[in-house]
Amino acid sequence: MKNISQQHGVGLVEVLVALLLLAMAVLGFTAMQMAAVKATDESLMRTRSLTIMRGGAEVMRANPDGMPAFKTAINGTPTTVSIDGKSITKSSCIKTASTLPTAAELCTTAQLATRDALVIKDYATTNSINVGLVPNGCPGTSGQQERQCFVASWGDTTVDLSDTIDKACAKADGTYKNGSECFIMEAY
Repeated sequence: MKNISQQHGVGLVEVLVALLLLAMAVLGFTAMQMAAVKATDESLMRTRSLTIMRGGAEVMRANPDGMPAFKTAINGTPTTVSIDGKSITKSSCIKTASTLPTAAELCTTAQLATRDALVIKDYATTNSINVGLVPNGCPGTSGQQERQCFVASWGDTTVDLSDTIDKACAKADGTYKNGSECFIMEAY
């Protein structure tokens, strides 16, 4: 018989060390994937928010006389608003091409603005986004052309501009708060 003085093959300790290194690499890859998914979700919310706010700005430009009604409806919570004795929903003021509205069915500028605000608010809510207009216009723009601050937020961030509300989008002067998930856009 021949004596074997050296060990051949791989020992159990070497296998365990290799498995430990593999497990650490897999955990690192998983953390990287989670960060990538979060970044993708954030990008999607930002894109949707910008689309909603751009649409809202265009609606405000198209119907400047309805601005007070638009602001009331976009900042409110009901899905139906009564304007001049007419109950307005997101489906109001729409007629098909085959039926022309009668004089009694025509909507005023305030009613159209309310309907537009309800449509925007419904789309935003469907996409888990909160929208609103700052009640007193944009901070730091007094004396200039009347500018509105359109705010869109998601997650647990609110559309408020406040120094006292923890989860507000921005401070009262319009500067973003750290960790807020929102956009502020000037519209006029």
